[in-house]
Amino acid sequence: MRNLTVSRAAAYAAAFSTIAFAPFSARAQTTDAPPEDVAALRAQIAALDQKLRVLERNLEIKDDTAAAAAKTAPVITAGAGGFSLTSADKKFSLRIRGNIQADGRYYLEEKSDASDTPDAFVLRRIRPSFEGTVGEKFGFRIMPDFANNQLQLLDAYATYKQSDEFSLLFGKAKSPFDLERLVSQTNLLFIERSYPTLLGPNRDTGVQASGDLFAGRFSYQAAYLDGASDGGSVETDTNDGKDAVLRLFTHPFKNNEDSFFKGLGFGVAYSAGTREVGSGAIRSYTTNALVPFFQYNGNVRPDGDHTRLSPQIYFYKGPFGLLASYTETDQELINTTTVTPASVRGDFANRAWAVTANYVLTGEDTGYNTSPKPRQDFNLSAGTWGAWEVAARVSAIDVDEGAFAGAGTGIFANRNTQAAGVDSLSLGLNWYLNRNVKASLNFEHSSFDEAAGRSASLEDFEDENAVLTRVQLSF
Repeated sequence: MRNLTVSRAAAYAAAFSTIAFAPFSARAQTTDAPPEDVAALRAQIAALDQKLRVLERNLEIKDDTAAAAAKTAPVITAGAGGFSLTSADKKFSLRIRGNIQADGRYYLEEKSDASDTPDAFVLRRIRPSFEGTVGEKFGFRIMPDFANNQLQLLDAYATYKQSDEFSLLFGKAKSPFDLERLVSQTNLLFIERSYPTLLGPNRDTGVQASGDLFAGRFSYQAAYLDGASDGGSVETDTNDGKDAVLRLFTHPFKNNEDSFFKGLGFGVAYSAGTREVGSGAIRSYTTNALVPFFQYNGNVRPDGDHTRLSPQIYFYKGPFGLLASYTETDQELINTTTVTPASVRGDFANRAWAVTANYVLTGEDTGYNTSPKPRQDFNLSAGTWGAWEVAARVSAIDVDEGAFAGAGTGIFANRNTQAAGVDSLSLGLNWYLNRNVKASLNFEHSSFDEAAGRSASLEDFEDENAVLTRVQLSF
């Protein structure tokens, strides 16, 4: 467009210069020039005028063509939020994002020498993601993970959004249950999620409906899914049982800008389903430092009803945040090799809770599923240091004592080698160098509960102390 404008200005200047000075040139020559020369000069001026009009029209046509092309040209953007390609009418888009997390784990003391976990550097997550829209109401998301030299397909779903009040999701995604699980892993306060997420489902496959009502003050999520194990994801469904999940959440003061409780939200999630014996082994439970502390015996399988309940709440005000949740899971289990009918089956309720508080020392706002945006990026030369945040968490998980009952060392779990519960204290420091780079330092302290009937000749479980570090780059 700029070249067209320059060309037009040059053409105007040349043409008007010729036309403007032509009369003076003609007047100067009329005294000596014959009449036919004057007529020729006037004809030349008329021809130049005609050429100017044609040139002007051609430039107008080029401008109109360029404007029409601009209306249909895609928009390409790149920034802190990722890379995107969007059609001119905004009905079609592709957004490319990514996340890399490099962790260090250092264990000072653990529950037993037999379960000693080595210090290590690990790539915790390597996740590109591709999401976008197709038409006005349809969307998609695909997110694999390449950590641990393995390929996992975490998210793969399509969406349909009729309105803010109603949308549908088809495919594999996070189950709409746990409050902290629904926080993106790039926005976590601590390096690892807390104990309630061990009892709720992770990712599951099926159909979900969701929406916001009453100007965003109330939201709902309802799903019918394959049925994930506690803390697990469904990769291949091996049974006819399915899970129904319902989550209701409210922000009663969301639209009241002057209310102190504007950042208050609370709700409840519930899931119910059935399992069959062939539906696979049960996941082990780990501490906040990812050290296993409880595992059912290898011949124990889910068989029967499985329900979960989770009340949850958070509150955010400026740089301060508070999040709390409780989860109870109740499931029927069967020991597939025990021959005593009276003791082969059991119904067990495991419970977990966590309370987390955080404060942004540099004053930036915090929120649910968001990270502070530094007012000034880290720049050593300029003397700016980004944003700094501290966090503290108390949490606990308890295994049903009935799991350790029975002949020998226990029909469903070994009371001598498995802990019956964990109480943990977590301290965290997060440094946001800019919107895309974050460094974290966590200290985890855990003490273990012993199962009733554990052999008195065994040493007590040692407390676990661990230091976890992470450098995260996300866009």
